[in-house]
Amino acid sequence: MSASMRSFMRCAFFLLAGSVAACTGDVAPLTPAQRQAVAAYVSKVPPSPQHRLDIDFNGKVKLLGYDLDREQWRPGETMRVTWHWQVLESLGEGWKLFTHIDDVDNDRTLNQDGNGTLRWLYGPERWRPGTYIRDPQDLHLPEDWAGSSARLYTGIWREGERLDVADDVSDAKGRMLAATVPTPGSKDVGRSEDAVPKLVVVQTKRPPKLDGSLIDPVWSFANTTRAFVETLEGGVAPVQASAKLLWDKRYLYVGVDVQDGLLRASHTERDDHLWEQDCVELMLDPDGDGKNYFEIQISPRGVVFDTRYDARRVPQPFGHTDWDSRVRVGVSPRGNLDDKEADAGYTVEMAIPWQAFSLDGDPHPPPAIGAEWRANLYVMDLTAERQRAAAWSSLGIGDFHVPRRFGILAFEGSPKEMVGTNGPLQISADRMPKELGRGPALESDVKDTMIRKRVINRRHPGEPTPKPPSRGAQTLESSEAAH
Repeated sequence: MSASMRSFMRCAFFLLAGSVAACTGDVAPLTPAQRQAVAAYVSKVPPSPQHRLDIDFNGKVKLLGYDLDREQWRPGETMRVTWHWQVLESLGEGWKLFTHIDDVDNDRTLNQDGNGTLRWLYGPERWRPGTYIRDPQDLHLPEDWAGSSARLYTGIWREGERLDVADDVSDAKGRMLAATVPTPGSKDVGRSEDAVPKLVVVQTKRPPKLDGSLIDPVWSFANTTRAFVETLEGGVAPVQASAKLLWDKRYLYVGVDVQDGLLRASHTERDDHLWEQDCVELMLDPDGDGKNYFEIQISPRGVVFDTRYDARRVPQPFGHTDWDSRVRVGVSPRGNLDDKEADAGYTVEMAIPWQAFSLDGDPHPPPAIGAEWRANLYVMDLTAERQRAAAWSSLGIGDFHVPRRFGILAFEGSPKEMVGTNGPLQISADRMPKELGRGPALESDVKDTMIRKRVINRRHPGEPTPKPPSRGAQTLESSEAAH
């Protein structure tokens, strides 16, 4: 990170800290971890949007314009749009941002109101006069999109009302049309229930540094998955997450960013049942036949669970847990694990050697350019009330082990503009988990929501009730049986 960027981040952080300190009423102040997470989105320097608008919302806020990362948007693609706002006056409690994607040809609207870190942590009710707000969103166009274009509406709302737009440029629903993006090829898209997401994974000329931050410049060349969706039907997920993937001749690199307001990761031992709390999960089926597929889970504490299956959930209960992925991990929690304070989320980076996918001990080559593997990514999130989940590809049933619903990883060569190097894979020592002990004691009311002891044959999300344990073994059944 350059000196000028570090200076900007420091200024933004203190600016945001001062703004939050001034909040009153029922708007809860942000924690230090949350302030740090949103500092990059707040500035006192006017932006220069790619597309200028200057839309006035009742003299309180202006939408100065927006940036798009593409000129055309095809079904199945994720587009980055960044809105640029100027705050003229404080709005008060309850105000939020909304974004709607309309297919006017087919009377269809996709709601993307809560999409983005800024909207989750630092909505308009917190905004302070004299600041500029950068509001990025990763918007996914469904594979079954049939319209010739996508209309993007945005604005500011609270229960029962929307903030008026000056000059009467809003539609009949009180929304402001900000952009229209062509969606070529949509007319030929079928509404197949079997459609799964696809991600082009480019080859990197040097390995990213595994520090749990995704700020290494090589990650900027990686394509980003769509925002993870609800696991059953593919709707808006209760957990916000997305992933980036890269590869080279030695490793598959996976980076997952998760927004999580309460980090729960008390497990400390290899192959503990991480899915009971917060974790990122990857399933890989190299030849796409539903057999000999692999599972790796990483917690915000950096603990690893890995296993291999001969076929769907075979052998029971948890596959070949003696399989060693040899995964190298970098994690970065944005907050403190297992306490009562609000958090902002966490990032996980993995480097998985291709050799780990060998079934007979022989050398396992990397995929050829043009090859396609099947994979799915999941996030598990333990809240005070229940366990929640999100997935890259929805599954249609209450079980994560549905290889036919895994998404597609398409391996491609390096972008021409990527600079090469022979540098070795590095793991940042200050980001890696400390030597794992049992961790600090939890507050009594937090303990009630946690699972603190080793579990024998505890159900994985969607797994049928396991066979009775052997004599003397202990079991613990969860009220949240399947997600």
